[in-house]
Amino acid sequence: MTPRAAQGSDLVLAVLLAGVAAVLLKVLSTSLDAADWVFVPLVMLPLALRRSRPRTGATLVGVAALTQALLGVPIGFHDAAVLLALATLGGWTDRRTGLVGLGCAFVLVGVGVWRRWWGYLDRRLGPDLTLVQTLSAAGAVVLVVAAWAFGEQARRAREGDLAVRQRAAQLERERSQLAELSAAAERTRIAREMHDVVAHGLTVMIVQADGASYALPPDANTDVARSALGEISRTGRAALQEMRQLLGLLRAEDGEPGQASVAPVPGLRRLDVLVAEARAAGAEVTLEVDGDLSELSELTSLTAYRLIQEGLTNARRHGGAVVTVTLQRLGEELMVSVQDSGRASGDAAAGPPGVGLTGLRERVTATGGRTRIGPVPGGGFAVTAWMPATSRAESADQRERKA
Repeated sequence: MTPRAAQGSDLVLAVLLAGVAAVLLKVLSTSLDAADWVFVPLVMLPLALRRSRPRTGATLVGVAALTQALLGVPIGFHDAAVLLALATLGGWTDRRTGLVGLGCAFVLVGVGVWRRWWGYLDRRLGPDLTLVQTLSAAGAVVLVVAAWAFGEQARRAREGDLAVRQRAAQLERERSQLAELSAAAERTRIAREMHDVVAHGLTVMIVQADGASYALPPDANTDVARSALGEISRTGRAALQEMRQLLGLLRAEDGEPGQASVAPVPGLRRLDVLVAEARAAGAEVTLEVDGDLSELSELTSLTAYRLIQEGLTNARRHGGAVVTVTLQRLGEELMVSVQDSGRASGDAAAGPPGVGLTGLRERVTATGGRTRIGPVPGGGFAVTAWMPATSRAESADQRERKA
């Protein structure tokens, strides 16, 4: 409820209660004077401020009720506003303010006993005025304590609800930050592995250029070709050296800063080993391969390997004992899918994507591909990606050869 709507509802409640109090005053009292009618709106109407300005509203109600008690005007239904104002004060402020309101209410009860505030009850409930006053005072104390306790409970409930919502917002922020950190870390890993992929390609290019240069016969007709091959070799070596200088720092955690890793870059050539490891861990893995996978680019092969590795890891983690790994060559595109049977229901399927899946999206996007990750009809969870089978340069070269 908006603050304006709450203030409007409080105003309606205050007017309605004042009207009911006036009717009851007329019905239950045999003799009335002007003071009786004056205190009905004075005590009741400040309730219109009970939530928008709880301290001001409670103060106005308390001052009006205290004035009524000091003047000896008998208690009426409208004085129930004291209890409502006390409950609201405790529920919509802090604990200290609620205790101050409780103390003021006790003072009001004491003044009422002294001035026989409930003289109307004294005259009608029995001849023993002492007993009636004692019971009236005890009843008033019980009602005051009950109103304060109700407000205190409401305050705790509101604070608990606020704490839950703040915690949920904090978790959402942390989840978002974790996803961003995961994406950044995955980009770093991609850059490290790209270092190896590109370094391998440049090395092959340099070796081939040097080999072709040495294979040319030493005559004037081949000087231009030899010069071009020499330029290719020099440019390749310079590019390789600059790339190592720029990307070698990313290897700091693997070795000395500035040094590149000598570990081979994984790819689909190690797929059988990866599947065997998953089977040894207890998973029932079915591998389906359709089409020629021998001419895939290094980047696509590496990304496909990482996708299958992450899919098998998640399947073991979430209880997907039956896993189907599918690789299908669709012309110039490679489709890779890992589907398990263990996450069709439960927390894993309902929760947000893990950081590993976030990294997979980064990897596939880097190749120019697309992903689809989530539950599948009939049960299970699938990670599917479509990626270019070859790099743009390789695709252009193949088209030229066909032409």
